[in-house]
Parts: sequence; C-alpha cells; structure tokens
Amino acid sequence: MSVWRLRMTMKKVEVEFSEAGNEIVVVVDGLRIAKRGRPGTPHAKTWVLLEPGWTVRGVWEGGVYAIEIEHNGVRIH
Repeated sequence: MSVWRLRMTMKKVEVEFSEAGNEIVVVVDGLRIAKRGRPGTPHAKTWVLLEPGWTVRGVWEGGVYAIEIEHNGVRIH
C-alpha cells in the first residue's frame, strides 16, 4: 500500500492515497472520500465520490498529474 501525507497551514489535514486490491482510494483524515473509476466503465479515468460534499478532480500541472480536493466548495489541495 502506498501512502502520501499532506498538511495544510491553516488546519492540519491528512490526505492519503491507498491501494485496496486494484483500486486507488483518496482518504482525508481517515474518511474514504473517493476512488478511481475502473477501466472499461463509464467512470474510467475519473474519481468516483464516496461521501457527499467532497469533490476530487484530476489536473495536469506542468506535465505532472495532480489532484484537487474540495470540501463543501473549499479547496484543501
């Protein structure tokens, strides 16, 4: 399992990316908020939300893939 942690300056928020079988899951402060859509499905190459109020988007920044995370309209990453 791979885990990355990020911390915000205003409020400490822990963001983890974990692998559960063949799925990649985004976990914020211990809450599973999104998983990567499986290939061959309508959700392929997108983030499937698991909790209301959260938004996860994949973006390209300087040729590197990154994600943006929002909770109730407030960006945390």
